[in-house]
Amino acid sequence: MARLFVSFSQPGNERVFREALSQHQILETQQGQLPDTLFDLAILDLASFLRLRESLRERRQTLSPALMPVMVLLQQAQTTRVRELLGSEIHDITVKPSSRVELSARIDNLLKLHDLSRQQQVQLDFAERSRVRTDRAYRVLAAGNEVVLRGEDETQLFRSVLDTLIRLSDYALVWIGRAKNDDNRSVEVLAWSGDAQEYIHNLQVRWQEDRFSQGPAGRAIKTGMPFVCEDVETDAMVRPWRSLAREHGIRSSVAIPLAFGENDLGVLAIYSARPHTFTDDEVSLLERLAANVSFGVETLRMRDHLQEQRTLAWNSAYRDTLTGLPNRQWVMEELEQLDAEFNRHRRVAAVLFVDLDGFKRINDSLGHEVGDQLLHDVAKRLTQVARAEDFVARLGGDEFLILMRFDESDDIISQAADPTAAIAEAAAHLAERLTRSMKQPFHHGALEHHLGASVGISLYPADTTRASDLINFADIAMYEAKSAGRGHFRFYYTELSVRNRHKLTLKNNLHRAVDANAFDAWYQPIIDIRTGKVVYVEALMRLIHPDGTVTTPGHFLQTLEETGLISRSGQMMLEQACSTLASWRTLFPELRLSLNLSVNQLWQADLIDQLEQMLAQHHLPASALMLEVTEGSMMTDIVKTEQFLEALHGRGFEIAIDDFGTGYSSLSRLRSLPVNKLKVDKSFMDGIPRDRKSMEMVRAILQMATSLDLEVVAEGIETEDQLQVLAEADCHFGQGFLFARPMSSEDLLTYLSLPGKEQTTPYRPMA
Repeated sequence: MARLFVSFSQPGNERVFREALSQHQILETQQGQLPDTLFDLAILDLASFLRLRESLRERRQTLSPALMPVMVLLQQAQTTRVRELLGSEIHDITVKPSSRVELSARIDNLLKLHDLSRQQQVQLDFAERSRVRTDRAYRVLAAGNEVVLRGEDETQLFRSVLDTLIRLSDYALVWIGRAKNDDNRSVEVLAWSGDAQEYIHNLQVRWQEDRFSQGPAGRAIKTGMPFVCEDVETDAMVRPWRSLAREHGIRSSVAIPLAFGENDLGVLAIYSARPHTFTDDEVSLLERLAANVSFGVETLRMRDHLQEQRTLAWNSAYRDTLTGLPNRQWVMEELEQLDAEFNRHRRVAAVLFVDLDGFKRINDSLGHEVGDQLLHDVAKRLTQVARAEDFVARLGGDEFLILMRFDESDDIISQAADPTAAIAEAAAHLAERLTRSMKQPFHHGALEHHLGASVGISLYPADTTRASDLINFADIAMYEAKSAGRGHFRFYYTELSVRNRHKLTLKNNLHRAVDANAFDAWYQPIIDIRTGKVVYVEALMRLIHPDGTVTTPGHFLQTLEETGLISRSGQMMLEQACSTLASWRTLFPELRLSLNLSVNQLWQADLIDQLEQMLAQHHLPASALMLEVTEGSMMTDIVKTEQFLEALHGRGFEIAIDDFGTGYSSLSRLRSLPVNKLKVDKSFMDGIPRDRKSMEMVRAILQMATSLDLEVVAEGIETEDQLQVLAEADCHFGQGFLFARPMSSEDLLTYLSLPGKEQTTPYRPMA
């Protein structure tokens, strides 16, 4: 039923029309004006039309572009007056008299025209709204693309894109989420923007097959296609969230899939306060924005990956992989830079070459895992000891370097009368702190490791004007520090280069000597002072040169240990000495052999197996060997030493502590150690009988040994007076030039054959 406005100046005409149009709603004039209610068609006579013409024009402009049809009832003579208005203000005329059928047909046509214009109006309105939203979507896309291009990281990228969406649109809420591969297949909200913060906090979305995965976000992730909810109130797929959406004024939404990478999916969710908000064009543009966001994330990740690869490559080239410190390559470039900057900045420097004492022993005995952890801890301690501005590096193995650089503007230089002396003093102070620090134990689980450090120092430009030489010079000085007894530091001076060349020659000679088996075992008797009989013979290493000359260990033993050749040469000594002892015992069945174990040998994992294999090969009992361990070597790792000595003692070997009195053994340690004898160092003998303190020290050692049920061997006895003092102090065993010098196996056999020298004293095992 249509609404018709009918107005005639003659009541009879109006009555006729009312009867003919009874199926429609008839509206009348209100005080001679158009009714306020909108109508679909106006039917007027000419007089009414002319009276209401202006009002009709205003109403038509208001409704434009929708059509408001007007039909005018005319007399035949009046048609010429309105002909020019047809198509603009008048859409149809009917001339009296007119049949009811004709009138009804004309009215139906005008109503159809009105309906068509209304449909067109709706379409035009929709098109305009779509144009506005599409235009806004384009602006959002452009702004979003700019944000994507400028993104610094994923979080900042997400937040900027979402803030842009809210700022340039009428959306109520937007968020980006990632599909998690947890048990619930939940969707994690990574970033959001808008007013509905509480909505986000209460939102529960999944992408597996349950009711919380049937919404637009879950479906978009599963299918890779966008999903639109036209109206929250009518769309069944959003039923789980309907009450939450109502509470926050949300009526429609769209979810656009995101792909951050392979098997890394996400979603862009957008909400509106109005139903039927999202047009196809708008969704298409939002898809493009989502694709650009995905591309932006992939680009950021690729950039981060490339940066990571560059960092890894740089670290591989310039950093030590174990400790993280700069490596040798970086050191060399720093030294090159030092040369380049010398003339401009007058920069001076000191290089400290740090070599660890005792590391090889721990690394070889406990394995590389423990050694690597120890190197890491050393690097950390070196960094803590050095100044913040110092350059700490690892050169390789157990060698480290510290580069101290100074500018002429530094106080230490500008205020010094002698800059070189000031630099040397600063380097010496650092070296002192470093050596003290390295003496502190390192703890690795239940293990306690004891190391030391020897430090060599070279100065620039005092020692050389070519900075690359600083490492070599400091290395030479470091070996000089080791020669001083380890745990020391030394400065480079020119004469050291000569010594270094000699040492290099010695190393080469020792390598050749080991390969040629040029080491020989010489022997020195150990005498029972009470009887004058030979109890033991100590095997001592000698280097036999091609010309027949003999070199004692004092000239090469330290270098053997530094090069690691001590293990091979020690094995040679063990084989030779056991073979010789076996032949001697056919003549002197009770003769026993004393063997020195170096620090390196002490930590060989297979040492006990080697000893037992050698004894079995030559049919010797374990009681035939007394193994000497220096007091200093025991202190490097007390717990492990105790365990090792217990194992040796358990196999039947006799144990002696060599050079006793030069280390720091405690009485409690001695009481717990499976030790049979103490060998008092020769340094105590040198002052006897003239030096009272030396005599008191020897007596104290003898009294202590007696209380611990230990026997004492006095080394370095060279005079009858010394022997007399020891005999009176009840020292049972002695060794030294007074009795015999070290000699070859042939000479020892002759010595043992002398009257009164045959071995008679029985071995007394420790209880």
